[in-house]
Amino acid sequence: MTKTTKEYLKQIENMNRYIEQLLSEVEELRALSQSLSGTQFGERITGGNKNNEAAFVNYILKINELETKINQEIDKFIDLKTTIIKAIDELENLEERMVLRARYISGKSWDDIYDQLNRSRSAAHRVHASALINLKVPTKVENKRD
Repeated sequence: MTKTTKEYLKQIENMNRYIEQLLSEVEELRALSQSLSGTQFGERITGGNKNNEAAFVNYILKINELETKINQEIDKFIDLKTTIIKAIDELENLEERMVLRARYISGKSWDDIYDQLNRSRSAAHRVHASALINLKVPTKVENKRD
């Protein structure tokens, strides 16, 4: 039970990393689209159906496709994060809410969480374990965006 709850909560971090990867790909494509290719003055043999568009046009098309995908992933990310926050906020115990929000929403380190709770390492981990048991993982994530 605890493992699936952790996996559910870690979706935020995983989706965030995925979006960052997509953004990095866009930046790489932008850099490639702005670089100049050298002019070749040798004999040029053309034949068949070779695409005569400049290389940067293909990059721009790929950038547009990726940006559309990024926007869709951001919408999913916001919906998921909202759903997870709502589930965390339904916990009765304030410390449990604080631990889960700090760890999975804010991405804080365990040392920061120990300080925030003013608890020992073992006490903070007990609160975390209790929160994972008490958290009600939604069986269906509603898609609020169309």
